[in-house]
Formats: sequence, C-alpha cells, structure tokens
Amino acid sequence: MNNKISLQEDPTQETTIPLKFDQSYHYPVCFTRDIFNTSNPILIKTLAVENQTRPRKIVVMIDDALTRQNPQLLNDIAQWFEYHKDLVCLAWKPVVFPGGEQVKNSWDHVHRATKAMDDSDIDRHGVLIAMGGGALLDMAGLSASIFHRGIQLVRIPTTTLAQNDAGIGVKNGINQYGKKNCIGTFYLPIAVINDYNFLETLPFEHFIGGVAEAFKIALIRDNAFFLFLEENCALLKQRDPKAIEETIERCARLHLHHIAHSGDPFETGSSRPLDYGHWSAHKLEMLSGFTMGHGQAVSVGIALDSYYAWQHSLISRAELDRIITALINCGLPVWSEYLEATDTSGRLEIENGLEEFRQHLGGRLTFTMPHGIGEKCERHEMDFDIVRQGIAFLEKACCDPGKNNRSTGGVKQR
Repeated sequence: MNNKISLQEDPTQETTIPLKFDQSYHYPVCFTRDIFNTSNPILIKTLAVENQTRPRKIVVMIDDALTRQNPQLLNDIAQWFEYHKDLVCLAWKPVVFPGGEQVKNSWDHVHRATKAMDDSDIDRHGVLIAMGGGALLDMAGLSASIFHRGIQLVRIPTTTLAQNDAGIGVKNGINQYGKKNCIGTFYLPIAVINDYNFLETLPFEHFIGGVAEAFKIALIRDNAFFLFLEENCALLKQRDPKAIEETIERCARLHLHHIAHSGDPFETGSSRPLDYGHWSAHKLEMLSGFTMGHGQAVSVGIALDSYYAWQHSLISRAELDRIITALINCGLPVWSEYLEATDTSGRLEIENGLEEFRQHLGGRLTFTMPHGIGEKCERHEMDFDIVRQGIAFLEKACCDPGKNNRSTGGVKQR
C-alpha cells in the first residue's frame, strides 16, 4: 500500500523557493557653474550613451521661480539642445511648474508631469531632467519613478537646500492627508548636477534656509564642520560665494556618505539618523500652510531639540548657547508661533506631529539627538514638559539673542 501523501492532500506541506539578488547603485553628484554653456561638458556626458543610434529623448521640468529669477534660462536650454541635437532631443517643450510646497500638495502636478511624458512619447530609455528646489525635485522624481515603472532621472537642484540635501538623496514624494511626504518612493537619479550660478538669484530666505541642514548634519556628525559654520556665520549671511560653496559641498559629502555606508539607505528600520530637528519641523511646515520654508522649520527644530538635549545632559549649556547664537547669526529662526499651536483638546500640535513622524518611519519611535557636538545618539521617548519649557526658552532667546559671534575676513578653513 502506498501511503505517500501529495502536497495537494496535505496542506501542512510547504514549498519555498528562496530568492536573493544584489543591486549596485551609482550616481555622481557634480558641482559646476553655467551648466547650459555649450563648452561645459557635464550635462552632455551625463545624457549621451555609447553606441546610441539616434538622439536620446529628454523631457525637462522646471520650477517657475527659477524661470522668473533667470529669464534667459528657457532660451539657454533651447540653444543647448540645438547645439547637441545629434545626441539629445528635447522631446517636449520644457514644462514649468509652481515652485515651493504647493507643487507637492496634491496629485494634480504628478498627473500633469506624467501626461507630458506620455505626450512626448518618451520611453524607458529617455530621461527626465528636473530643475528647481527640493519640492519640485520631489514631485518630478516621484513622477519619473512611476512612469513606465521608472524612467531615468537627472536632478539639477537650484537652491542651497536642494544642492546640499534634498536633491542629492534617494527619496521622492508628495504631501497627502495633512502629512508631509506621505506618498513617495525611493528612486535614484542617474546624476545630480549642482550649478552654483543659480544660487546668486535666490531670495535670501531660500538661500540661507539650506544652511540649517548643514547645521543639522554638523551637530550630529562633524564637530569641525560645526566650527566652520560657527566661525563663518557673518559670511554665510552675506552670501559669500566661497563660504556657501564649501558649506554645500561638505554638507553634501556627509549626506552621501550616510546614504552609501549607513547600511540602510532605503530606511527599512525605525531610525532616520539624519533627521535631527525634523520631527517638529515637518509639523511646523504643515501648520504654517507652508509659508515657513523647510530650512527655517528645521532651524527651529534644531533649536528645540538642542534645548531638549541640554536638559538630558547630552550637551552642555555652553554648547546650547553656541548653537542658538550661530543659527541666529546666520539669519535663521530659532522660534515660531506655531510651536505653541494646540488642537481642540489643548494638546500641542507638534506632539501630534511626533506620532506622525513615528508612523512615517514605522516601528518604535526613534529620534536622533546630539551627544556632544559632532556625535549622535538615539532616544525613544519624548518628555513634552521639557518641550514646553524649551518653547518658552526659545521665545526668549529669539527676542534677546545676546551678543552676536561675528566673523570677518575670508572663509576660515577647518
């Protein structure tokens, strides 16, 4: 008698076919000037491929603030493509989108972006070039990642914040359901090209906002970088080219090192080590209706978390004072009225924001704190009595910042 039972007859039996494969990622982050000058080879080297048999189709999407600040830009783009017409083809007239968070606040612009790609008949071997601030890059990157299940993406960040942080990473997204970046993808560009010339026409708040991200990463990763920022506050506020270029490149290097070597570039765990000061910043942006820039919100978040770190003996009072003074001396805020906003039950809105931050990460609440300037640690519980004390402390610091630490002369190297 044959007692063998088939898989169909015995539901306890399982068949598992394991699958594992590795994917290598590579993209350059370049720093240059005058990207659409036909003598500048960076962009054409990025777009042209070996043994191509016809011009490669390209779609360009641009932040409208960028076109207003640089009225010759669209003409420069047209002339550049005409010069390189044997290798690349501008498949559709450049698509201009609103700048700032409004471009991320609904699906409408994603639909418009994907419709433009479809109308251009671009295929998976084509390229989307996204030019603008971090918000435009986020929306365009999301659009590129879902069209044809992903077409190649080149980012040209044009703000300080985008060049040293938002435009060089692996994330894309839009805001939904009252939450920042609730919808998004991890999708890598084939290149990021930073053109310093675009910084010269930025309004001051957009220029200086990105410096907050430099403070963020310096405080938890690089004491020497913090000293550089602290000593060059006056020059950064004066928009000194050498000071801002070194700030951007050092900040970008630290971010890229984390992406490449942290072991978790796609944030599968419960921690985002580079989001110091961000749990409150994201909520402040939403509460302000995005009238507060991301960099300014991060600056306030850094100040609040620095107070919290002092109360937990993670930094000294002298270090707290140095952080607050440096932010103020750069022209960045350390307090906002939105810190005091409450919901109908009297609960601080930023406390609600902390839970939204946890949900966005998943798993256990984890937030980064400095452990001395230049080192980091992680915490898992937030004491909102201390947060309230910090809000009051920062309001006073905002109104009475004390003596400014001013620096003069050339950029001080570290």
